[in-house]
Amino acid sequence: MTYKLTVMILCLLILTGCWSRRELNELLIVLGVGVDWKDGEYLMSFQVVNPSEISAQRRGGDRPPSTIYQGRGKTLFEAARSLTAEAPRKVYMGHLQLYVIGEELAKRGIKDFLDNSFRDNEMRMDFNIVVARGMLAENILKLYTPVEKLPSYSMQQSLQTSQKSWAPTVAMTLDETLNKLSGKGFELALTGIKLIGDTSIGDSKKNVEYFQPPSRFRYTGIAAFKEDKLIGWLDEQESKGYTDITNNLDSTSIEIACGEQKYMGIEVTSSEAKLKASVQNGKPVMNVSIRTEANIVSRQCRDIDLKDPQAIKRLEGESKQIIQSHVEAVVSRAMKMKSDIIGFGSQLGKDQPAYWKEVKDTWNDDMFLQTKVNYKIELFIRKTGTIGNSTMQ
Repeated sequence: MTYKLTVMILCLLILTGCWSRRELNELLIVLGVGVDWKDGEYLMSFQVVNPSEISAQRRGGDRPPSTIYQGRGKTLFEAARSLTAEAPRKVYMGHLQLYVIGEELAKRGIKDFLDNSFRDNEMRMDFNIVVARGMLAENILKLYTPVEKLPSYSMQQSLQTSQKSWAPTVAMTLDETLNKLSGKGFELALTGIKLIGDTSIGDSKKNVEYFQPPSRFRYTGIAAFKEDKLIGWLDEQESKGYTDITNNLDSTSIEIACGEQKYMGIEVTSSEAKLKASVQNGKPVMNVSIRTEANIVSRQCRDIDLKDPQAIKRLEGESKQIIQSHVEAVVSRAMKMKSDIIGFGSQLGKDQPAYWKEVKDTWNDDMFLQTKVNYKIELFIRKTGTIGNSTMQ
């Protein structure tokens, strides 16, 4: 009897309830955060959900699906707390999807305020981080978007889809970003986002009342950092080369000129990149191997016989040259910026640890620029489509 009573008492002590619970109606659910440097202070913008406007039971509400609350301060903590002067509830960051950094702030350095984010025990590590190119982050979050009511969700889905299907974008999470900033032998690179079209109407509901919204977001270019400061932007070709050489490429398209304003369309279906480092005569050597598989998806030039093995080999050769030109372009750009965004130093540390220990402190400004790079690009066309040579002339 005493034993049973003891067990019951212990169970009651364990079942003390959710002492730290917070009800949903007491919180502001944050999906997007924008951080800017404005007038000598941090400006934080929180995009929070209006639950009643996204409810399946309600249609055509008068309010927007989300609301922006802002705070200013000399530190991020002060800026975040200052918004409580107007926000009716405490913000909750557990569902954060997109973190937008203004370009001006990115140029000043991002390590300090990301460190502040890392210390929030409510924040998950899997949200994506992007840089607002040529504009304030707050403007990105104020955009009305079609299809998906919540702008942050729409932007996050577009980023992840474009990384898988297009190539000049990379969906970096907070966890990956912090690893880049704290590690040796590689530098950070983040995708850029900007508004295009008539940006003056983007924060109005009218923006989604057209077949094509007058104001839209678009991911464009990759922001290259040195240490924690934005130092330049990669163009589209360099961005494609970056995702390929860093093994982030799933699929993309290659266009091969085959006549006046005519192109053969090649779809990359898989790509695997490998780096191997060595040292020759006291200088680093990096061997870059990329193996790609592709399909033919468009045949505008009817004189190319897709049943001819030699024609396929020619197309493979031209496709390889395009891939190599993209990779060479990003390597050249990284060396000009003296920023190893590719990760050559990291690979050198794995393959030649004794040599890396000697050069790591001055890597970006010295031996990285003297690295000899050898390329081995392989591309195999596996399919030519279900109809091969089209009967249409």
